[in-house]
Amino acid sequence: MVLSVYVCISMVIQLVKSASSQTCPQGVCYGGTFKATERKQGHYLVGFSYKNLSTVRHAQGCFSACVNECQCRSYQVSSSGCELLEEDRYSKPSNFSSNPDYSYYDLQQKIIPSTSYLANPAVCRNGCCLFNFCLNGGTCREKCDHPKTKLVCECPAHASGKRCEVFLPKTCLDFYKQSNVSTNPTRGVYTLFKNNNIGTLDVYCDFTPPKKAWVLIESFALKYNLEFKNKSFLENYRVNQAAPNHKKYRLSRVRMERLRATAVSYRVTCKFLTRENVTDRDYLEGRLTEWKITEEESDYPSTGFCKRVTYADIEGHSCTNCTLALFQKPGKWHVHSTPRLGCDLQPPSYTVIHDAFGWYNPVRSSFLCTDSQDSTTAYWLGYELP
Repeated sequence: MVLSVYVCISMVIQLVKSASSQTCPQGVCYGGTFKATERKQGHYLVGFSYKNLSTVRHAQGCFSACVNECQCRSYQVSSSGCELLEEDRYSKPSNFSSNPDYSYYDLQQKIIPSTSYLANPAVCRNGCCLFNFCLNGGTCREKCDHPKTKLVCECPAHASGKRCEVFLPKTCLDFYKQSNVSTNPTRGVYTLFKNNNIGTLDVYCDFTPPKKAWVLIESFALKYNLEFKNKSFLENYRVNQAAPNHKKYRLSRVRMERLRATAVSYRVTCKFLTRENVTDRDYLEGRLTEWKITEEESDYPSTGFCKRVTYADIEGHSCTNCTLALFQKPGKWHVHSTPRLGCDLQPPSYTVIHDAFGWYNPVRSSFLCTDSQDSTTAYWLGYELP
């Protein structure tokens, strides 16, 4: 039996059976012929079936299903039904094997030029990207050079595969972009892939829907303050890096720099795990364009220690888009604020010896990060969706 068809893919995919000449009214069309004699009896392609049609038991029906799919390059029929394949025996010869239960068919198609005077030969329009084919933020591109390659997916850095189906998150922000996930991600430990997609690292992520994500770079309880107070972020001081936690933890400088590459902001939180809203008191957030906390020191009495921040609250005294006295120096100071040394935010109860968000010499029991020995100070890098 010989069945001649053409598929005109423009606004929707249409299947038209015809025994006469094939013409293309608009868009890009594909003509094809089913010939039962061209089957490869007793062979099948292993590992590239993307759709199984158990109710289709004959080759002609399987052919008709294949020509209606932009992804289909070949098809095969067995006692279990029809399988549509995203590869063929030429592209994957090592996967073409013997199996007496199967009959394998290559999809035979050709490109038919449009007969419409509106057609632009330089523009590929076959309609294959009208549907959400690519996953995980991939971009679909229609292709009209070969009848077996009707579209390709251009994958972002956090995905790979023919449909970008392999999710390879590089930052906490990428978990917003994961396909087939209907809810916002929740805080916790996540696995990120290195830029070469080979190595991985576990990090703690937090999310501020709908656009912000945060990665924890350091957290310590007050009882471990002496171990952290002199360690600026310009120094390599790795603590429990393989086991993210909030009591005693810090990433290596190499990992901080890798995560900072696409970050846009930073923040400091107090008692993160025990508070429902960590921004309502004793909280600091700033842009890395104003101060790169993993790269730049800030000393006293040098000028420039008044850093512009997005928002700051110290014991209920707060300001927005204001300046705050912030310091860090290798071998001397961890990042911290001594607000009474000047700048916009100067809580009246603080003196020139009181510190916030680090250093803590002396300790203030009225500041949430230091109101008990188990209270924590956490530093984060932030990311934002456009």
